Amino acid sequence: MSRLARILVLAAVGLCVAAPAAGAVPAKKLDNNLAALWTTVLETPSAQNPFGNGGPASACLNLGGVVAPFGPSGVESCTVKPGTKIFVAASSAECSTFEGHGTTEAVLRDCARGADVPAAPTVTVDGKAVQVAEVETPLLNIVLPADNIFDLPAGTQGLSVGHGWVALLHPLTPGTHTIVIDSGESTITTTIVVTPGG
Repeated sequence: MSRLARILVLAAVGLCVAAPAAGAVPAKKLDNNLAALWTTVLETPSAQNPFGNGGPASACLNLGGVVAPFGPSGVESCTVKPGTKIFVAASSAECSTFEGHGTTEAVLRDCARGADVPAAPTVTVDGKAVQVAEVETPLLNIVLPADNIFDLPAGTQGLSVGHGWVALLHPLTPGTHTIVIDSGESTITTTIVVTPGG
């Protein structure tokens, strides 16, 4: 599915004061969050998937205590509870055996690197710059659900590798926050609303 091969995505972030740099987060933690993100996308049925028929409401992905606004053309807004960490995927691409991008880790990894943007997009949260890091997933073993985004039989197994420019930042303070991602070719704006009922 070509729309998964290259994706400029948005996401979220920050503290009311200065947001910590992505470098403060261990690279393995960032890799693991990117792996959780792509595993969630690939293993979520189409009806609940932003890359399928899920629509905008499905694009605020829960990665287990971390929320990642992530969709094929960005995410307009997400509402989260106080204390929720936000995974920023400023840009990310994945390549998989489901899409015919290769059958080995090396080929899939080269494909994912080549499909993503070559340099980090600019990310700001409420006007403050946020540093992003270049990361890759380990080789992912994926099992597709029924009604998957590839229209393959339920239980089909395959491999995937993802590449991304990402950050994992501390929870946002209560209120409304604006995230802007600028790739040089396009700009995506997302609103994050932090509310006790989120």
